[in-house]
Amino acid sequence: MLEIKNLHVEVENKKILSGINLHIKAGEMHAIMGLNGSGKSTLMALLSRLFDPDTGHISVNDIDLRNIELDSLRGNVSIALQENILFAMSLRDNIRYVVPEADDDQVWQAARIACVDEYISSLPEGLDTVLGDRGGKLSTGQRQRLSIARAIVRDASILILDEPTAALDAQTEQKVLNQLAEWGRNRIILLITHRISTIQKADQILYLDQGRIIENGTHEQLMSDSDGRYRRFVDTEMTLGSKSSSEGKDRNDSPGDDG
Repeated sequence: MLEIKNLHVEVENKKILSGINLHIKAGEMHAIMGLNGSGKSTLMALLSRLFDPDTGHISVNDIDLRNIELDSLRGNVSIALQENILFAMSLRDNIRYVVPEADDDQVWQAARIACVDEYISSLPEGLDTVLGDRGGKLSTGQRQRLSIARAIVRDASILILDEPTAALDAQTEQKVLNQLAEWGRNRIILLITHRISTIQKADQILYLDQGRIIENGTHEQLMSDSDGRYRRFVDTEMTLGSKSSSEGKDRNDSPGDDG
């Protein structure tokens, strides 16, 4: 259980987070969204104690983070950032980079959850395949799934994923999210995302604005508020998506487009 009570963070007289209260049970997947500067990254940094709040506290299973040994705390928080950093080493060593003692069974399990196992199996050298610098010729989606696998193999109690499905097609995205939910039945998963199809899979959605949680609920609950920020965000995204699809169809149907 993760609990945040009356959390306030101020930097150079500017309020970054103000009055944050959260109660997240193990087995729940929460989506955190908001504009740039809304406080998402600061909130995630606090969970690893990169710094401490000015007032309020964060606790895990009723133990204040400040009373947990730092190495132990960070060993139980795993983060996959949107920027996927891979190294010129084998796929095996890339996945277990932060857990070098992980065996092949653990590596394959993480790869299966992240839906990158079929790609690895298709390679002549499998896990022994050595990547080029920064991932070589891997697609953005493959790099993203390897990054997720690397975070999963740590087997941490809290998993934080920053835009985890941004580069995935719809089918792969849903498969990854379903497998994460199954894997995370005894863990806490936090998704920082603006992708509606990802947000909808969350048990709870937190909408941050200027350091405050202005809306909190399920997709259905937040959509029921016709004047809510989340509802307006979804309606705007759906409208833009429909317009983009329509324009793409018009271009494809136009004579002479193929030159």
